Amino acid sequence: MRKKHDIQDAIQRLGRNIKRKSSPTMPDTYGRAQGKTLRLIERNDGIVANDLALLLDIRPSSLTQKLNMLEQDGNIMRVRDRRDARVVHIHITEQGREALEMRDKERDKIKRDFSDCLSEDEKEMFCVLCDRLSDSLEKIREEERAMHADIVMLNNDIRRQKDVEVSDEEDKIV
Repeated sequence: MRKKHDIQDAIQRLGRNIKRKSSPTMPDTYGRAQGKTLRLIERNDGIVANDLALLLDIRPSSLTQKLNMLEQDGNIMRVRDRRDARVVHIHITEQGREALEMRDKERDKIKRDFSDCLSEDEKEMFCVLCDRLSDSLEKIREEERAMHADIVMLNNDIRRQKDVEVSDEEDKIV
């Protein structure tokens, strides 16, 4: 049984139900990661793989796997640059555009299905609360990164100081 007011459990339960609501007819390549990749290709038709990897904030090797799946499904095509054969441009196909359109319709249906039970005021309040929780988690993550960076810098300073002390001791011995 779920504890009363356990926000994390409530969010996880909602997430599970949203995932379960996804249409079983939608192939895996229309999942969130593939959809985001395909959407970026649509918006930046002809983009180079390295630039796309930067936009997605992933390693180029991880992107290659995604692109292979999208190409295998007929959603994209890769074209070598005529001037530099090392450069490959990525283009969305008509099938890829149709896949995004189908994905958008499916997402709209899912949104309607799970939010119809809320009033407009409740939807607004829900979004405000989700934004507040996300902002808080992002701030905590930034603070943790900054603290980690400070610790790394402090450790480096300590190592340098020890190296200087050892060097000074060695100079005294000689």
